[in-house]
Order: sequence, then C-alpha cells, then structure tokens
Amino acid sequence: MIKISLITIGDEILLGKTVNTNLSFIGQELTKIGLSLSQSVTIKDESNIIIKTLNDIWRKSDTVITTGGLGPTNDDMTKKSIAEFFNKEFEFREKIWTDIKNLYKSKNMKIPSIVRTQAEVPKGFKTIENKFGTAPGLHFQDNNKNFFAFPGVPSEMKEMVKDYLIPFLKENYQTKSFYLKTIKTIGILEAEISERVKDIKETKNVHLAYLPQPGMVSIRVSGKNIEEFNTIIDRIEKKISEFIYGYNEDNIIELCHKELINQKKTLSVAESCTGGLIQNLFTNYSGSSQYFLGGVVSYSNEAKMQLLNVKEKTLKRYGAVSEQTVEEMLRGIREKFQSDYSIAVSGIAGPTGGTLEKPVGLVFIGVNMEGKIIVKRFNFSGTRIQIKEKSAINGIYLLLKNIKM
Repeated sequence: MIKISLITIGDEILLGKTVNTNLSFIGQELTKIGLSLSQSVTIKDESNIIIKTLNDIWRKSDTVITTGGLGPTNDDMTKKSIAEFFNKEFEFREKIWTDIKNLYKSKNMKIPSIVRTQAEVPKGFKTIENKFGTAPGLHFQDNNKNFFAFPGVPSEMKEMVKDYLIPFLKENYQTKSFYLKTIKTIGILEAEISERVKDIKETKNVHLAYLPQPGMVSIRVSGKNIEEFNTIIDRIEKKISEFIYGYNEDNIIELCHKELINQKKTLSVAESCTGGLIQNLFTNYSGSSQYFLGGVVSYSNEAKMQLLNVKEKTLKRYGAVSEQTVEEMLRGIREKFQSDYSIAVSGIAGPTGGTLEKPVGLVFIGVNMEGKIIVKRFNFSGTRIQIKEKSAINGIYLLLKNIKM
C-alpha cells in the first residue's frame, strides 16, 4: 500500500487555538477508498521547519499532503518554502489572477495589492481550483511521487480534496474494496450500547468504533468483507433499533428540516433555558423560511406570561421548569404564530439554580403537533453549554420522531 503523509502547517493549531479538523477529514476521505495515512505531523509556519520536515517526509512517502500557510501575507511561508524545497522559481498564472479578480468583483470588494501574489505558482506545478478562496491548491509530480498543498481553511480544503485529490488517488493507485457505515444514535449512553451489543465481536475483516458526542453516540463499522460487514450491521441494528436516528452524514437538524419541507408544515418555537438555540439551528439551513414562522425566547416568568399566555397560577404552583408550564408554552407559541407544529423547552442549565427537587440538568421538552401535545422530562449532565445543546437537539429530535410516525 502506498505511503501517504500529511503535514499540517499552522501556529494556531500548535497554540491550541484551532482544532485540527483537516486531519480527521482527510483521514476519513482516504479511508473511504481503502487508503490510510502513514503519518501526520503538525508544524509551525516557519521556512526552516517546513523545509526540514519536507526533506524528512518526502524521502519516505509516495504521496505528501500539506494543509495551511498558503495565504498572501508575510507570515504565510509555506508556498515559498515549497518552491525552495523543490528548487523551483515562481511564475505568474494569468488565469488564477482572473479568477481572483472575479471573486472580489462578485463580492463588490476592492482587491488588496498583496493578493496578486496568490497567482504566483512554482514552475512545473499544477494548480487546483479554489472555489471559495484566493489560494489555489498545488500539485507536483516527481517520477512516481506526488505532492499536494491545500489551504488550511476547512471549507476550501474539503472541496479540493473531494474534487481533485480523491479522484486522482483512485485513478492512479490501486485501492482496495472498503466498506464503511456509521450508525447514529440518540438517547442511549455508550456504556449501555456496549452492554447491549457485547456479544457482537469484531472479526479479522470488520472493526467497530464508538464515537460519543454530547447526548449522542455513533458506531462506526468498517471492513473488507461485505458479508461479515452486513451481518454485523444487521445484528447491531436489531439490538438498538429504537435509538437509531440515521446513518453516515445524517444529522437530526437536517433530517427534521427536510421532513418539515416535505410535509409542507409550519413550525414555531418557544425557548427558555436554550436561549434561542433551537431557532438558530433550524435557520442555519437554507430553505428554513418555508416552514419556520418564528419563535420566542421567554427567559423570564414575565415573558412566559405576557408573550405565551402561560398562567401565573401555573408558574406559582408548578414552577417555570415543569411539564405544565411547557404545555402552556406549546399552546401559546402555536397560537401566536398559527403554526402546525411547535416546540417548547424549559429547564435548569446550571451550574447554579438547582435544588434537590429540581436539580441542574432537569429539562422539560415538548412538541405540539396540530393540537396533540407530548412533553418529556430529561435529566441531562454536563456543562451549561452541553446541557443547552442536548436540550436543543432532543427538542428537534422529539418533533422529528413523532411527525415521522
């Protein structure tokens, strides 16, 4: 198998200010075609370090990939270092400059003079189109070796990897049949999943990995034998079917977004402890205006009464964090916006405000589906932010689960 090495260039990653998501993305994309990284290193954007690292890794690799450091500013040393390492002079590429000018024109922005250097490329290098930025990717071939350089910005790098790198590798290297599926669950802990599927063992050809996230767990199944692969997936599904919400790239918000559009139903949202997070998650998706009518962040009791018609006696008797209050929030928000569906949430995100009767993490989440109301009680753990995120995701999932039944 070919040896593929990744060099991530960026001071901000070494300082801990940026998470290296590029590594995980490239690793996953290679895995899908039966290839894998032999090694990965992260280095500073300094010329002597870049050249030394290239010298060490280029000799031992069939393919070397770099990400980061391709910007036009003086602190971006990668392109100059690459040219120096391969002993190449720069040449100006008119087409790249035209693309950059068109990009700035489309945004009605003036081009800083320094950006012109983005059209300077080491001689003998192919360029890889950047649809979202000014720095083109670079590709250099030396006998049977290949070198690729991509920008560090994930949105730019991902498109280049999908459109150029992966097709090139598939065409020029022998890739093995490889099967990969991620089973996505919600409402069950990793330990409970492990207990339920404990009799399902890995084989020589099929491997399992658990990927926990706040409030959710993914199970990644990968392997080389299709029969064993399908058998293990089928057995896992039977053990935890009630907790599975999707596969691979599925996410709960997008699934609900698509379902609401398909059903041509409208939605309103009333939030307390989540502070508008549910509304933000929906409106992150283009087309949400087709169903999302609006919402209210009723953080105080006064807002609940004035904006959602929650009764004062309900708040005094049961409290803001209660099934009864959420029921009235559901009715109030749906009536206010005349929506088909509504979501409401009220809880204690912490770290203060909890009691023995109502501890931190207690959250009531409800949905109103054309008059049919369901409210569920949750006891979440984690930080304040994690409790808010879990509340928002479970609110969206509660709606998705019930409108698809």
